[in-house]
Amino acid sequence: MDIVFISNQIKYDILNVCGLPVDHSYNLLTNTPLNSIGYDKDEELCRKLEEKLRIVAEEFNTGKRVVKGDVSKNLTVRQCIQLVIA
Repeated sequence: MDIVFISNQIKYDILNVCGLPVDHSYNLLTNTPLNSIGYDKDEELCRKLEEKLRIVAEEFNTGKRVVKGDVSKNLTVRQCIQLVIA
């Protein structure tokens, strides 16, 4: 399992779901709260991100399970990564 690759995929998904540019998604700081990049406007964005994280966890067989309610606007990027990889 390539932790850097998976982390960068998660950063890409975080930005993509909320409609922000993803050209340099790997530069997204891990201490960035989701509510500061648009996740506070629509709870549905959190559900969409959960689905993306679930797919990443399954695809890379990380042993983690992401379920409904795991993602909230109060999480940081780091916490989202930790939902998928330990």
